[in-house]
Amino acid sequence: MVSLNLFRRRQVKSSVLDVPLEKYDQSTGLPASIKIGDEDYKPFVSLQETRDHLTFLSALSSLRDSLPSSDDTAFSSLCQESAKAYAHWAQHTLMSRPFTASDLPSLGILMAWHSHLLNPTIYEQEIAGEYTALEGADFPLGEIATAVRENTLPPFRPITSDEESTLKKTIWTYEEIGMAIGRQAKFVAHMKRIGWLDERYWHKGLNDLQFSIVLYHAWLDLMQSTECKYFLVPRLDIDLAWHTHQLHHGRYKADTIEVLGKLLNHNDAAGDEKTSNGMEVTRKLWKKRFGWEYQ
Repeated sequence: MVSLNLFRRRQVKSSVLDVPLEKYDQSTGLPASIKIGDEDYKPFVSLQETRDHLTFLSALSSLRDSLPSSDDTAFSSLCQESAKAYAHWAQHTLMSRPFTASDLPSLGILMAWHSHLLNPTIYEQEIAGEYTALEGADFPLGEIATAVRENTLPPFRPITSDEESTLKKTIWTYEEIGMAIGRQAKFVAHMKRIGWLDERYWHKGLNDLQFSIVLYHAWLDLMQSTECKYFLVPRLDIDLAWHTHQLHHGRYKADTIEVLGKLLNHNDAAGDEKTSNGMEVTRKLWKKRFGWEYQ
């Protein structure tokens, strides 16, 4: 990742992309306010939340790396078992013991919850149904990151066949949540490929994370300006900030309804052709609105 200044072209619209780094709020590392459309907003995502998210993703990467590389079914099996355990935890365990950030479940359950949250329109329907115990609960990134660093998350335990028989009918089956985990694993692999899961990467500074959050807000501005008519494809850095925002479902819902007039969905199952076409459209619209190349 490189400085935003390297993407600068003819200025079309003054935006948060034009705010120099030295004018960011020193206490947050981000602009004090960000204009989306005609309104100013405090940043929807913080640097600390994004860093904590990367710590969690690093744990997911390590979990996958711990599986036998010669067994192609090992990860798929883990995804399915994690999804079942998550469903049982949300539908049964939390009904008798409400969720608190100090009582974290296993990494496998967190992995499934994370993937469920990254499909916000489905998740919104689910928490009105059999996942009601999670309504109002944020994914506790800070506590999870601390537990990952201190290696204090409880071990994963697959549910028994008797427990599986108690799982309720939901909009998404546990198989579908398991497939969503598999799709998110590709994003985790991309984060690893660019070095962002290695804590040493950030020793040189947090500019890349600062820009990712700023770019995400510009992307929302573009979404608003086009009235959500297009399938806009985020860059990897924007996607990280977007994912981080979605992990606070109630806040994400309120923010996107205010900015866009609706709960913005995240379609993590879009095919290659749709994504490729969407990226080309996004490049053109971004250049037209901001005067910068979108790479």
